[in-house]
Amino acid sequence: NVLKNITLAPTLLLKDKFDAYKKQLKAEKVKGKQLKTLLRQFKETEKQKVEEIAKALLEKIGLTEKASSYPCELSGGQSQRVAIARALALEPKILCFDEPTSALDPELTGEVLKVIKALKDEGRTMVIVTHEMGFAKNVSDKVVFMADGVVEEAGSPKAVLNKPKSEKLKAFLSSVSNKDGE
Repeated sequence: NVLKNITLAPTLLLKDKFDAYKKQLKAEKVKGKQLKTLLRQFKETEKQKVEEIAKALLEKIGLTEKASSYPCELSGGQSQRVAIARALALEPKILCFDEPTSALDPELTGEVLKVIKALKDEGRTMVIVTHEMGFAKNVSDKVVFMADGVVEEAGSPKAVLNKPKSEKLKAFLSSVSNKDGE
C-alpha cells in the first residue's frame, strides 16, 4: 500500500543504522538479554520514526486518506505525489524531477505543481526537467534550455524565457502553449 511504499527504502536503510548501534553496544560490553532488549527497542523505535515521517509526508502532499490504498487505486496525480513523498522520505539534498506532469490532465498537473511549489517555498533544492514553461518561469531560480544535448541558454527565468537569444529556444517557446496563459 501507499504507506508501505513510502517506508520501504528508509526501513531497508535502517539495517546500517542497526548494525552500527549493535556494534556500539558490543563495544560497551552489553551482552545477553540486555543486548537483545536494547536492539529490539531500537528497531521498534526507528521503524516507528520512519512511519511517522511517512505519515507527515502524506499529510504534506494532501494524501493522508490514501495511506492504506494500493497504487492501482490512485489517480496519476496521486501516484506522482506519492512518488515525491517516497523520494522525500530518504531526505535527499537535491530532488530531481523528469517531466513530473507528463501524461496528467490539467487538474492533476495542478496538484503536482502545487506540491513542487510548496517544496520550493521550503527552500528545497530541485532540478526539474519540464515543458511547463509558465511553471518553470514562476518557480525557478535558474533556467537552462537544452537542445540536442547542448546548453543553448541559461540564466534567470525572466531573462531566458522573456528575451530568448537562441533561435532554437525562440522556436520552442513559440511551439508550446503555456498552461497559465503566458
